[in-house]
Amino acid sequence: MKSILRVLVFVPLALIILFFSMANRAMVKIGLDPFAANPADAPSVEAPMYLVVLAAMALGVLAGGVSSWLGHLPVRRAAKVARAEAKKTRLEIEKLRQQALAELPSESKAAKR
Repeated sequence: MKSILRVLVFVPLALIILFFSMANRAMVKIGLDPFAANPADAPSVEAPMYLVVLAAMALGVLAGGVSSWLGHLPVRRAAKVARAEAKKTRLEIEKLRQQALAELPSESKAAKR
């Protein structure tokens, strides 16, 4: 089921990206100095328009992912503490269970079996 959904999502997305890339092959000039007195002398890069747009989208997705990851740091930290406490509690319960079984009279132990 997951593979079918994956195909239904990614194949149309790939086709959209492919068609967009084919339709926007013209070269564009990207100026790297917004304060240049003469834009012709400013450092710049020429690249196909589709590459500029797709790179900007990829950077946006990456920035959003990093932002989300950083935003969830306190939640992950609290979960880590909770897991450690739960493990400590399970070990303590097991230790107390073993102590309680050791303190049972021997005839109770035989009756339990």
